[in-house]
Amino acid sequence: MSTTVYPVNGFDPAHLSGATVVLPAVSLGNVPQLAADLIVSSLALKRVAFVGKGDTVAPFAGRGDDGLVTGGVELHGTLTGDLFVLLQRAPTLKAKKEEHVAQIAEAVKDAGAAIVLASLDAANQDDAQLLAPIQSILPPKTPTHPALKRVANLPPLRLTLDPNAAPSAGSKSYPPFLPGAGLTRRLLGALADQPSGAIAEWVVEGDNRADAHALAHALMGVLGIEVELREPASWAGLFGAEEWSGGTGQNAEIYG
Repeated sequence: MSTTVYPVNGFDPAHLSGATVVLPAVSLGNVPQLAADLIVSSLALKRVAFVGKGDTVAPFAGRGDDGLVTGGVELHGTLTGDLFVLLQRAPTLKAKKEEHVAQIAEAVKDAGAAIVLASLDAANQDDAQLLAPIQSILPPKTPTHPALKRVANLPPLRLTLDPNAAPSAGSKSYPPFLPGAGLTRRLLGALADQPSGAIAEWVVEGDNRADAHALAHALMGVLGIEVELREPASWAGLFGAEEWSGGTGQNAEIYG
């Protein structure tokens, strides 16, 4: 049993064994975090545990949609469920990167599958990838978990950083370099010996609600869940005070 999971509300961490755990990596535009928000809201998942003691992220506390105090790194799911979603609401401390990744990997070491969500800098996206903004990143070994098999059905990551080189699927080394993806590469490396993989989306920073919906929809397909995505109440005014942030909202100068 993991030593970095601190359960609340009577949750038994043993339920993580064999479960599918979604791990949104803090990356460009916070798209994975927004997608995780959508999943938690749409499936009515509740906080079941904290991950770590909060000493690897910036000190943070807030008020959740349910009126409870929220912390930096939380696990949401159902008390006896087989799907859990990690919510990281505070940035990782630079001096604690390795420790942060290690405690997440420890928390999900008994999971049946760990699916990382990531966003990539679209400045590194070539023309061919415009038709496939959501791509998969998987270890060299063939996945056996049903959800990871469906991840493998997504277009594989094709990354070209050298303008004179042809794009290639995958890389000789795993995990590959991932522009704008924060700690995704380190996290995938820490999970490489267990059933794991990633769903990555090419994005540009701005009003990323549509990107979050697209990534959440792709994840739902991988999980085999059909549900109408519901934005949480915390999204009110997410990118401005009006219906969209580019018109007359208070942030028009930034996003308009």
